[in-house]
Amino acid sequence: MIHSHFPTSAERLELERCVRRQREDHGIAQRANAILLLDKGKSCAEIAEVLYLDDDTVRGWYKTWRRDGWEQLAIDGWQAAYRS
Repeated sequence: MIHSHFPTSAERLELERCVRRQREDHGIAQRANAILLLDKGKSCAEIAEVLYLDDDTVRGWYKTWRRDGWEQLAIDGWQAAYRS
């Protein structure tokens, strides 16, 4: 189970700015949105349903966040960058 209140205040602010920016890449904004929703106590399944994703995708984003931080998750094409 993922517990809320895991991002710091500064991290939360950065995520909120990312979601609100019109110029932000859709995938990056979607990952930021998912992290914010997890922080609000939503489950991976609930987020996946709203964002039309698989819940394992959301879970994977959370694991990447915890292991490597937002900097890794915010890379466009983050999976390719993470694997190298």
